[in-house]
Parts: sequence; structure tokens; C-alpha cells
Amino acid sequence: MIRMADMKDGDIVCDIPSGGGYLRNFVDRTASLFHVETSEVFAGLCRDNGTDHMLLGTLDNIPISTGSVDKIISLAALHHVEAKEWFFSEAYRMLRKGGTLTIADVQAGSAVSEFLDGFVNEHNAMGHKGDYINAETQEEIERCGFTVKESSLIPFHWQFDSPQAMGRFCRMLFGIDKADSAQVVEGIQKHVGYYVDSNGCRMNWKLLFITAKKP
Repeated sequence: MIRMADMKDGDIVCDIPSGGGYLRNFVDRTASLFHVETSEVFAGLCRDNGTDHMLLGTLDNIPISTGSVDKIISLAALHHVEAKEWFFSEAYRMLRKGGTLTIADVQAGSAVSEFLDGFVNEHNAMGHKGDYINAETQEEIERCGFTVKESSLIPFHWQFDSPQAMGRFCRMLFGIDKADSAQVVEGIQKHVGYYVDSNGCRMNWKLLFITAKKP
């Protein structure tokens, strides 16, 4: 995602939602990062982590001035949003001319979506039903004035020391309270798969990445 966003020294970058402000640990440019959160819990994590420029808002009402941002990124959040076009419109407002929006999320009908809405939904007491990226998403982005520059379904891996570590981590991450770690490992194998080699355990994952430019 950082490669596709093509951050440059001096850029003003908005990460929304920021999930506790983790992005700053991976950006080696002298960019100004604005971490926008929609959750009080994650906003608190941002503050606890000493994150600069933390703002609390909603995806359709972001507290950043019009035409003031060079790059906007949104990672694995939009599948929780039904009316995505409101966010794309707000992103267009915030960006300067020539600025870019980069999103990455689960593609509708993919193995990842089936894992989340199948296994996780069944074994999380609160359930999980996502509104995933589909063929209409690019049209929504373009209707807001953007030009889509890149759209790629990219596979990658989550790496762990062992399948047991993978099961424990994913049980916590996805709030799975109706299955133990061993059952989580079985669910991962059934839906997305994993393999073990000399480097440890690698869990398969795949997201659709889209970068769009404001003309």
C-alpha cells in the first residue's frame, strides 16, 4: 500500500481509519501523517502511542480542510461501510489537485470474504457481515471525480512462528469467542489456506488495491 501511495518527502498524508496510528512505523519519508479515527477506542490507542495529528471524525465528515492533503490511504476498513461513495466524495474534497487516494480491502466473493463472513461470522458472538469491494466500487470512485490509475488484486502472506501462533493471533484479532485456537487453524486452512516452511508458518491473504488520482 505504501508503494502504491508513492509517498514523497514533505507530503501531507491522511490515514483513515488509522487503527491506532501504526502507519508511522513503516513510513521512512519525512511526510506529515494525520491519523483520523472513527472509534474512540482506537483514538485512545493513538494518544497512548504518542501519535501526532490524531483527529476523531466519521468517514463522511473528516475534520481536515478542503484541498489540504497530498495522499489519503485506507486499509481494510471500507468493508465495514455500506455507503462508500460518501467517503470517496469526502476524500476528493480533502485532496489537492493531483493528490491520490489509495485503498485496500477484501474483494467480494473472494476466499477472504468467505472466511470472514463464514467462519468468523459463525464463531464470533457479534457476527461478521462485510460490504466488500466489488465491480461497482471503481465506478463509485470515478463518479466522485477521480481517475483510477491502478487496480490490482494482490496476494500476500501473514507470517507466524507456527500454526499455533497463527491460531492464537487470529482468534484475538477477529474476536473469535466460540472456537479455540486449534479450530481457528482448521478454519483458516479450509477457507484461505496456510503452509509451513523453514521460515515458519505463512497464512494466505489477498486484498484488492486501488489507487485513484484527483485531476
